[in-house]
Amino acid sequence: MSECEDSDFWQNFKKAAPILFCIAIEDDKNLRQMRDMSFIEELLKTKAVLQLLSSKLESAAPGEIDLIDFSIATKMLEYKLNVLTSLNISVDTDNDAQASFNLIGTNKSVTVDKVKLREAITF
Repeated sequence: MSECEDSDFWQNFKKAAPILFCIAIEDDKNLRQMRDMSFIEELLKTKAVLQLLSSKLESAAPGEIDLIDFSIATKMLEYKLNVLTSLNISVDTDNDAQASFNLIGTNKSVTVDKVKLREAITF
C-alpha cells in the first residue's frame, strides 16, 4: 500500500538523525563507547528476532501465527535496520572536519561541519 510508504523527503529524517547524533557525541569517549556498544547490541537483537521469526514461521501450523504480533515485530525490525543502515552508510565526504550525505529523492546533498555541530551541542 503506497499510503504506508514514507515519502523520499521523510526518509531523510530517518537517515540523518542517527548520523548527526553520532557526529555530535564523537568527541566524548564515554558516549562514543555507549554508542558502539548500543550498535553491537542492536545488531545482536535484530539477528535474534530475525532467527526467532524464521523459526516460528517454519514450525508453526497454519493459523498459529499471531499476525498482529508478527506485524509489530516486522515493523520494529524495519525501523532498527533503517537506523543501523544509516549509521553504516558511506558518505560522499567524510573526514575529521565534515561529513556529507545525499538527500533521498533530490539531487542535493547535506554537508555537516563536525566541529561546529559539536560546539553547538552541550551535554
